[in-house]
Amino acid sequence: SSVSVSVTSLCQRASPKVLRFHTSDSGANMGCFASKEATPEEVQEICKQMSKEMMNICLEPALANADKIVVKLPTDFNRMKEAGEKLRKLAADSVAEEPSQDKPAAAEGPAAGGGGMMGMLNKGLAMAEKAMDRVGDAVGQGFAVGFNSAADVLHNAVQGVEQPMSTIGVDLITAKRAELIKVLSNHIVSAKVDTAFDLCQGPNTAISEYIIGQASGNLARQLMTVVGEFIADHDTIKMWDAAIGKYNKAIEAVNAAGMTDKLQLKGIQLDIKEYICEQAVLGLCEQMAVEETKVRAAPQGKATRSPAVFFKVFNKDKLMQSDYKTVTSA
Repeated sequence: SSVSVSVTSLCQRASPKVLRFHTSDSGANMGCFASKEATPEEVQEICKQMSKEMMNICLEPALANADKIVVKLPTDFNRMKEAGEKLRKLAADSVAEEPSQDKPAAAEGPAAGGGGMMGMLNKGLAMAEKAMDRVGDAVGQGFAVGFNSAADVLHNAVQGVEQPMSTIGVDLITAKRAELIKVLSNHIVSAKVDTAFDLCQGPNTAISEYIIGQASGNLARQLMTVVGEFIADHDTIKMWDAAIGKYNKAIEAVNAAGMTDKLQLKGIQLDIKEYICEQAVLGLCEQMAVEETKVRAAPQGKATRSPAVFFKVFNKDKLMQSDYKTVTSA
């Protein structure tokens, strides 16, 4: 006699319980022969492709928010501020330790000098170096003038860099939008997303942070090849290079004057152009993360590539082999 086996019984055995999304109402009644549940490997590939689609969706809106992207001042910048404070303290100490009846007038406020910022840097440093060069016979007040002048150099250098640094990210993204899109789009296409399933499951900014944020250094180096000339011509770079050059030169003069132990200053060696590129990438990453959160909250109709599968992934529906075929054939 023939043995009858119910279709329901076969369906109950068919689907492995691995990497499951929850089952949506739309997929619950498809029938076990309509499409099998995707394998773990297929689920990872589906999520990998949809993670990249998420980044493509978020890129343009993030660029539209360029005005919210601020390049943070490098930590080396704080060393310049601290150096100015140490120089002023050293100036005060030098007067207290070795008073003189014939005291030249101490510098009051920033040193004067023609040519705006550049004139200030040059004149202030010249005064500092002149005092330091006379270390063998200079009296305390002579050093005070030099050290205060050097402190003025750093004070004005700090002020000269802060404002243009705050806008260079916006300037870069606005002027080099096409180049940025090309670099980032190519990166998204070639990105390895080994943990795609976990990224799609959350948290809300996981994909942006993984694909863009974790690759910021590499992306910065790629950007340098196409935006390096623009950055080099920006006022921020000119002011930074001048300030760092004067800062490092002042340190050399201080060290030559035998004040190394008192000041304990170190020179600054920073590729500011690459730093700015990386900060711009990180700023974009933050804005892409904002967009990612919005898209996850309402994924319907957001994708241009495999929109139905995109919705299922971020609605956390169960993925089928038919979804895998849709994604891999697109």
